[in-house]
Amino acid sequence: MRHWPLTQLTITTPDLILRVPDDKQLDELAQVAADGVLLRGAVSFPQPWASGTPEETARNVVQNHWWARGDWSEDNWRLLLAVFHEGTPIGQQNLSARDFRITREARTGFWLGRRYQGRGLGTQMRAAALHLAFRHLDAERVTSSAFADNAASRRVSEKLGYTPNGIRRLSVEGRLVEAHDAAITATDWDHRVQQTTQVGGINECRHMFGIRAAVPPVDVVLHV
Repeated sequence: MRHWPLTQLTITTPDLILRVPDDKQLDELAQVAADGVLLRGAVSFPQPWASGTPEETARNVVQNHWWARGDWSEDNWRLLLAVFHEGTPIGQQNLSARDFRITREARTGFWLGRRYQGRGLGTQMRAAALHLAFRHLDAERVTSSAFADNAASRRVSEKLGYTPNGIRRLSVEGRLVEAHDAAITATDWDHRVQQTTQVGGINECRHMFGIRAAVPPVDVVLHV
C-alpha cells in the first residue's frame, strides 16, 4: 500500500518472516489464536483478549490490529507484526512506544500459538523486534513484562539479555497477578551474539516512527 508504507516492512530470521499482515493473513492469524494460546487457567496478558471463546479470541485479534493501525501516530505507535513459519502464521510480535523521539524507549510483547510453543521460535521473534528497534530505529532502551506464571516469556527475556526492572501488582479478571518487568539497553544488545536478521522496507516507513534523520541500516549475520 503506497499510503501505508508499513506494509513494506519485512523482518527475516533463520526460521521466520515478520510483517504487517493483509486482511487474509490477519484472518489466518486470528484463527491461530482461536485454536489456543494459553494453558487452561493461565493468566498471561493484562487484557484478557485470549480468555474468551475461540470466536471472541479471534475477533479480538482482528480488532486489535485495526485499532493499532487507526490509532497510529508518530508519537504513539503500536507495530503488530504477524509471524510466519514456513509460510504459515504462528503468532504475533509487537513493538510499541510513546513519545519515542524524546524517550528513545520502546516496548515488546508477543504471543505464540500453543502448538508452536517450546521450539525456540519465541526467542527469534523477540530478537527480531529488538534488532529492528536498536539497529534501525535507534532505540536506546526496550522493556518487556511477563506475569509470574509465564515462565516461558521470562526465559526469553533472560536469554536475550534483559535485566530485571521491578515487579508490579495488577488485577486481571479479578485475580491478583505479579508482572515482572525487564529492560535491555542498546549497549547491552550490542554485546550480545545475535541471530541472522535482515530488515527490508525500513527506509520507506522510518518516518512513521517519528524518525526524520536516516539511521544507517545494519543487518547482522552472526551465529545464534
